[in-house]
Amino acid sequence: MEDRMLDIVVILAERFRRDRKLFSNPKSIRDELIERGYMPEDIDRAIQWASNSLEYPVGNSTRILSAYERSQFTSDGCGLLLKLRNLGLLNDEHLELIIARSILMDEGPIDAEGIRSMAMIFLFDLKNHESGFPIYLDSGGGDIEN
Repeated sequence: MEDRMLDIVVILAERFRRDRKLFSNPKSIRDELIERGYMPEDIDRAIQWASNSLEYPVGNSTRILSAYERSQFTSDGCGLLLKLRNLGLLNDEHLELIIARSILMDEGPIDAEGIRSMAMIFLFDLKNHESGFPIYLDSGGGDIEN
């Protein structure tokens, strides 16, 4: 469900960027999203989250990825990462944490689904995002701890 919510939040952020009064009449956007096939409860949660959380991005600086950083993402992954940042859904700290994690994990290029998963950690406050990404360790007995 969080995955569908991210889709809705991206749509809302794109609209909010063009129309700062978007949430003064949530019924029209809600009806449109229902027509697109989204579930009313997902829409309501996303609208509530977005109306409380979205801010117009301040500043006009753009983060340019180095060639090495860029190599850590697929084209789709990089595109989504930058889109989420430009829409103000991810802040500079989130962006840097995602880039650092991709370099440290060294698991090959991260695709759009990987970016979605990481973004949801920050957007929907999954697992204490203020301390970065959760780190899971094998305690030796096959148990995974955080």
